[in-house]
Order: sequence, then C-alpha cells, then structure tokens
Amino acid sequence: MSDETTPSAGWRADSAADRTADRLNRQTDIARTAALIADPSRARILKALCDGRALPAGALATEAGVGASTVSAHLAKLVEGGLITAVREGRHRFYRLRGPEISTALEALALIAPPLPITSLRESGVTNALYRSRTCYDHLAGRLGVALLRALLDGDILTGHDGIHRPERAVRDRPSAYGQTPSTG
Repeated sequence: MSDETTPSAGWRADSAADRTADRLNRQTDIARTAALIADPSRARILKALCDGRALPAGALATEAGVGASTVSAHLAKLVEGGLITAVREGRHRFYRLRGPEISTALEALALIAPPLPITSLRESGVTNALYRSRTCYDHLAGRLGVALLRALLDGDILTGHDGIHRPERAVRDRPSAYGQTPSTG
C-alpha cells in the first residue's frame, strides 16, 4: 500500500508527529524495520533517498547495484514496511522516504556503523564527495559546510560561538537536540 502524492510535495507536517505519538503508545517491531534496513541493497536505496528527493526505480537500481527486477522487489518491501512511499507521475513511479524521521534514524545508525570498505573508483569518488560537501535535509555539512560557516563568521555576516548552549547567557535560546523537547517556558 503506497502513499500516492506528487514528487515535489513535501512531507505532511502533522504525519510525523502523529506517527511518533502512535508509536509511543504501543510496543514497536524494531526487528522488522531493522531487517528491512539490514539488506545492503535496501540500505543503499534508503541512503540514496536521504536527501528528500523522489527518485525513479532505475536510478535506485543503479545506486543499489542491482537489476530492475531486483530493485522492484526491494522497493515493494520498503513500501510495505512503511519506510518509503511510491509516487506516481504519469506513467512513472518515483520513490521517496516516508518522512524525515527515516533519514534521522539512518543518520543515527551511521554514527555506530563501521565504514564500508572502498572497492571501486566510483565508491572512492562518492566517499570523497561526501567528505567535501554533504547535505542532510536542512543543513550543509562536510568540509565545504564548515568552510562556508567559517567565512560567514569571519566576514561578520553571521555571529556565532562555539556551539555550546549556556542557559545563563541565553536570552531567547532554548536547548534542543535529538531526543529532547525544548521547554515552552
């Protein structure tokens, strides 16, 4: 069962909150979701979708290094498992992550996962590109992101500090991070 929307449509703002509230009120099947992500081809498909774009099956087959029939089977499992949605535009189907929380979960897993060995020139290029300039939904990262921020700070275009929240100095800042809900007072 797929969520048919247009490729350019973003995620519904209330859907992630609704899903989170629903999951907090019940036991969750982490093992089923982990099994979907555990397959290397499906993991590569999910990583390819982490930038929020809707991609066609052919592009995802290339990313995963599998054929058309194999990618179709993987995409069907990911749609059925609720990790991605299918988007129809004319005769074509595009696939995207169900919501930004999927990317957040994949990023969290990447923090504890060992790096993949680089076995080809293409993988070396992708790894170097990620190191130089990486984007994640709402921010620019990597060496390029750090250099851009440094230039903006040095040029007094932005003001900033070391990134440590100091409540005693904060005027309107509230602490927030993954896993924390900012206070409303």
